[in-house]
Amino acid sequence: MKTLFTTMQKIAVASLLLIFMTAGSLNAQGILPPDDPSDLPDLPLSFNVDNTEDINWEGFTMLPFEGAGLVRLENPDQSGINDTDWVIEYKKGGAGEGGQPWAGFFYHTDGVMEASDDAVFRLKVWSPRAGIDALLKLEMRDFDVDTGDMFQPIDVAGEWVQLEWDLSDIAPNTPFDAVVIIMDLEGGAGDAGESFTWYLDDFQFDNGEATSINDGMEVPTSITLEQNYPNPFNPTTNISYTLSENSPVTLEVYNVLGKRVATLVNNEMRTAGSHTVSFDAMNLGSGVYMYRLSTPEQTLTRTMSLIK
Repeated sequence: MKTLFTTMQKIAVASLLLIFMTAGSLNAQGILPPDDPSDLPDLPLSFNVDNTEDINWEGFTMLPFEGAGLVRLENPDQSGINDTDWVIEYKKGGAGEGGQPWAGFFYHTDGVMEASDDAVFRLKVWSPRAGIDALLKLEMRDFDVDTGDMFQPIDVAGEWVQLEWDLSDIAPNTPFDAVVIIMDLEGGAGDAGESFTWYLDDFQFDNGEATSINDGMEVPTSITLEQNYPNPFNPTTNISYTLSENSPVTLEVYNVLGKRVATLVNNEMRTAGSHTVSFDAMNLGSGVYMYRLSTPEQTLTRTMSLIK
């Protein structure tokens, strides 16, 4: 009887494990590397991870380098600038076996990325640590040609931020068709723990014509300036705005006495669509500040509160 009971216990435990594993698979879909990188499917030039019409997330879609792990899972932080249902979880260190400092990933695009003077690449990132860099590199998959490493700082931890790489200086009319992304290249190989886990969404190549990462969304018909997030804040916050057309833009911060304390965008030509800028008030005191967006057509102002 004792032997029978032990066997039944084993069956019960195995059944429970199978239930847990099945439940977990419903909430996360692994992105497995193919045997041959040329077997990668082509992804749209711009997409978010909720997209299931054009992308088969059940199969492999991106290829991680040694020591990186990729999973499509439910968004663990549906707040701020990214409330989508699904995101990419990206771990340095893979399953904890270590790897290389360049343990990022790449994917192929279904069209070529020929950069114009207004071209940018955007990506929303949730980072466990601030003060690190995100690396972007565009490549030609069939030739040994790339843009070189391009970095954008991540100054905020524990919330969604939108990064934007200026592509205006890369070789014009070069048909890049692969995207490489690496987080925190200087931070070592990683251990796949919480400090080396990022979430990514809203991949967008904008050649001065795209206005949104959502296919079919219309061009904004007016200029808008959103309330900063978070607000109140300490010491960093994000400011988002939209443009109805390509336009020179100035974004400045003033104190209550009308003194300018920061210039976030200095009369730069920005493309139509959504933009997000990070503001670090580490060197400012607590109080109410105004931020002003100026274009040749319009000026918009909002207030925000810094609490230290």
